[in-house]
Amino acid sequence: MIDIHTHLHPPRLFKAIRRWFAENSTWKLTEPTEPAAVAASLRARNVERFVFCSYAHKPGMARDINAWLANTSRDLDRFGLPLATVHPADADCSLYYEEALKDGCIGLKIHEDVQNFEIDDPRLATIHELTSAHKGLVLVHVGRIPWSNDTNHGPERIKKVLQRHPDLSIVIAHLGVPDTLQYLALTREFPQLYIDTTMALSAASPLRSEVDRSVIADNVHHIVFGSDYPNLPHPYDHEVNAIDELGLPENSRQLIFVENARKLLAAHL
Repeated sequence: MIDIHTHLHPPRLFKAIRRWFAENSTWKLTEPTEPAAVAASLRARNVERFVFCSYAHKPGMARDINAWLANTSRDLDRFGLPLATVHPADADCSLYYEEALKDGCIGLKIHEDVQNFEIDDPRLATIHELTSAHKGLVLVHVGRIPWSNDTNHGPERIKKVLQRHPDLSIVIAHLGVPDTLQYLALTREFPQLYIDTTMALSAASPLRSEVDRSVIADNVHHIVFGSDYPNLPHPYDHEVNAIDELGLPENSRQLIFVENARKLLAAHL
């Protein structure tokens, strides 16, 4: 099993994130945040590789965060693969992003709500070109879910990015809720577009999607497993079990849990 969507943050930032959830949500986040403990927990759940990320929510943070992400990946013997962060208000964002890719990062994480910019921001054009050249991926949390279903026409914006950068691989977080069907329709035109299962299928999740099982079954070549671990308000196993409970054929299950991610990460495994 490969988990395409997990979080590791520098300690001070992780502490602030946990404090924010405690003060602004009903989510009970109790899983460990220390990288070695997170990695050990994922190994115990039969994860063979995981992709992790952090994010710069204001200018001036990204370079230091990226250095921490790359060093943490090395400390974990590349069991965890890092996605870099950028902030387009930084005049040198293309420069430090290229440095991060050379230092071991495999692409980019964008969280539109937290970072207050969007994946189609014109200032990211060079960033997307660098990601394509690196055979990396962009993992993007589109819009303000779960706090709002307003994605500011997310699928239309993603389509524009892919038209401008036809070699760019994009993974839409959280099954693309609430625009799942529109993203899946786009995969017919853009085979390098995927959606991850993060928190979208568990009955206990505040991000649960109501998408029909047949939709998952018919689109297994464009769905990858993700969890959001360790920022999960329910047990990790719920994320795995929710997929198993769909009753998909074993080859479809393997595509979601392993094979699609291997294809996405082929240049970096």
